[in-house]
Order: sequence, then C-alpha cells, then structure tokens
Amino acid sequence: MSFAVKYDKIADCILVTVNGNFNLSILPLLAAEVKHLIHDNSCIHILTDFRHAELTDSPTNTYKMPDSALNSGICRSIKRALVVKKIEQNFRFLETVFINRGNVVKLFDNMDEARNWLNSN
Repeated sequence: MSFAVKYDKIADCILVTVNGNFNLSILPLLAAEVKHLIHDNSCIHILTDFRHAELTDSPTNTYKMPDSALNSGICRSIKRALVVKKIEQNFRFLETVFINRGNVVKLFDNMDEARNWLNSN
C-alpha cells in the first residue's frame, strides 16, 4: 500500500492518492499528513483518489475510521470527495459510516464530478 498527499493551490484542495490495500491501520498515517496541509493552507476540501485501491478492512474496522480521522485532527466539517473506480458496497459503507458520524463526504466514480461537488456550496 502506498499513498501520496499534496496541496493543489489552483484547485484549493488536498489531493490524496491511495494505491493498494487501504485499512484502518493506514488511516492515522495518511490523516497526519493531511492535517498538516489543512493547517498550512487553510484548506477545507479533500479529494481522495481510491481508483487504484481496495478497502480491505472488516466492517467493524471501517466503522472506526471516522473516529480515527477525527482523532488524527481531521474535523468533521472538512468536505471530502472519495473517487473510486467502481462504486461497490465496501466503499458505499465507508461513505455511509462517515456521513452518519457527521462528516461531509460523498462517493464518486468520476473525478470531474467529484471536483465539481467539492467546489459547490
């Protein structure tokens, strides 16, 4: 599993790219990098590219992900677009869990639609 995190000044969003297996144990490492970019750039949008990733956690661990993100310093009001190759049940569950915990998250299978949603009010 690998990930990359960078700030896109033109789009004013944090771009996260995840490749390989994604699970709860990786989230705090990724969130720590995102937290610094949020703070350094006063950014409130995250675009996560999961098109080359698989969510490999159990439903129980997926359920813990919102708390892990929050404990890592990513507040619930940060607007997050998650882009996947194909919308499947495991990522739909992840989206639902985050939404039910008060996060602003939406799942997409199209990068342009995700960008448009992030930039909408």
